[in-house]
Amino acid sequence: MKESEALAALAGMGIMVLVVVGALVLAVSIFYFLTLHQTMNAVGEERRPLAGGLIWLALIPGLGLVWYMIYILLLSSALRKELAQRQLPGDGGFGISLALVILQVLCFIPYINLLAAIPALALWIVHWVRMAGYRRLLQPAQTALAV
Repeated sequence: MKESEALAALAGMGIMVLVVVGALVLAVSIFYFLTLHQTMNAVGEERRPLAGGLIWLALIPGLGLVWYMIYILLLSSALRKELAQRQLPGDGGFGISLALVILQVLCFIPYINLLAAIPALALWIVHWVRMAGYRRLLQPAQTALAV
C-alpha cells in the first residue's frame, strides 16, 4: 500500500468517526431539547415567557448556542415563578442554569476551555436531570387541574 493510499484510508476513517460522533451528539441534544420543551410546556401559560417549542431554534448553527443560553435562563425564571405560585419547593434551577451558561461561555476562551469543559459537561447532565424532575413535579398538577 502506498503512503498516499494509507493516508486516504486514515482520513476516511477519521471522517467516519466524526460523522458517528456528530450523530450521537445530535441524538442526545434532541432528547435534551425535548425535555426542555416539555418542561416549558408544564409551566402555566401566564407564567411562560415563550412557547416551549422555541427551544428547537437552538439547532440552528451559531445563533442556536446563544438562543439555548437565553432559553434555559428564561425557563428557570419561569419555573421559579410557577413553583412559588403553586407553593412547591425549589428555585427552578436558576443557579444551575446560570452556572451552566457561564461555563459554556468559558468553553470558548482558549486555554480556559480546557478547565471548563468537564465541569460544563457534568453540570449539563445535572441540569438535564433537574429540568426533568421539575417537569415531573409540575405535570401531574396540570393534569389534575384539567380534569
